[in-house]
Amino acid sequence: MDVREVMGAVLTFSMFLMLANMIKRDHFDGDVLLDVPEGAVISTVELDVAKVTRHRLYQLSTEVSTNYGQQLKLCFNGSSLRRRQLKRYVTFSLTDGPEYHISQVSNAVLVAKHLGATLVLPEIIGSKGEKRGFEDIYDAERFISSMSGVVQVERRKRPDLFMQKLVSVKVPYNANQGYIMANVEPLFQATQNVRVITYFPSLAMSEGKVDKEMNPYSCWVEFEALRLTPKLQEVVDSVVGSLRSHEPDGQFVAIDYKAKMLGTSSRGSNANKGMKNCYNPVEIAQFLQRIGYPQYSTIYLTQSKLDRSLRSLKDLYPKTFTKEDIMQEVENVEFVKSELEQEIIDFHVCSVSDVFVPAKSGLFYANVVGNRIASGKTDVLVPAQITSNLAQDHVPSYISKKSHPAYACFCN
Repeated sequence: MDVREVMGAVLTFSMFLMLANMIKRDHFDGDVLLDVPEGAVISTVELDVAKVTRHRLYQLSTEVSTNYGQQLKLCFNGSSLRRRQLKRYVTFSLTDGPEYHISQVSNAVLVAKHLGATLVLPEIIGSKGEKRGFEDIYDAERFISSMSGVVQVERRKRPDLFMQKLVSVKVPYNANQGYIMANVEPLFQATQNVRVITYFPSLAMSEGKVDKEMNPYSCWVEFEALRLTPKLQEVVDSVVGSLRSHEPDGQFVAIDYKAKMLGTSSRGSNANKGMKNCYNPVEIAQFLQRIGYPQYSTIYLTQSKLDRSLRSLKDLYPKTFTKEDIMQEVENVEFVKSELEQEIIDFHVCSVSDVFVPAKSGLFYANVVGNRIASGKTDVLVPAQITSNLAQDHVPSYISKKSHPAYACFCN
């Protein structure tokens, strides 16, 4: 192990302990959200406007975010991460939305790296069962090139060569070497081929300390290797461009809200009375109003189309757009074929918006924040039931205290 590898390992030692805890807690950094019935009517005179300190949310860039707009530099590069690869194969399960893909790909790379195996790119299965090739969503050429010196990667050309002996094995996210040796390597030695199915433990892993030597590879996958295809990236850029065209200064806020979130999520927390991990459009509107967000500013919602639940938000903020609205203005819309592509667009629009407001805690929130940290776009606001009407008082501790594990991937 050379000096650069040692430095990378030391800098990322705490990264995945924090991420495991982050996934386990699934929280909003202790923020308390307003408990308002979804059908409530918001009066525009509820707040004393004269006493509200007006903040355009993107002004946080000068008040809070010291590195705003400056893309950070990874502490290591792929050229220092080398090991001999064998013609034995690891493939993996790539399912659900983009927030899961990041972790699933990273985990598969960790397993293949430790086993000295060749990583085979899988197909992608969306949350609705739709199937896409890896190369339909992600830039396979870039990924293979970026993984040079880390693991050997092959396309899914001749699955018959190894699928007959393929054994599936469940592996917790960020498995360390001890876990891989005890639970994966025996199967791999017997079959020479395994399929990694990543799962996310509800409790912190107890199989031993985090493996410092493996952590840099996950950083490399997430922030360097895994990128969208140029065509799909063009669609994302077109959505962003359309949103910016609706605002004279080109700024917009992305709010991750889908009505199904409230139908499947617990509105409260057992840990602390009054704590919640999601909020509805009424709460969103009240929060934006309280911090003085201007009425005629551009807002993007990840909800597919407007419905009755969004009436209060739309009434107060008329320039609120859903995908159904904005897709009418987008070029290359033919590449958006299913809900999987729509989820990809949401994830990346939220990652590059001037401000991000999450409606629910979880992997989407956490991994969007990670992408924003990497690009210096650290304007993230989480509503809370506090008296302050200043936007900077709603910045999550992921940013304000630099507690997000992505910070361990980068050097000044």
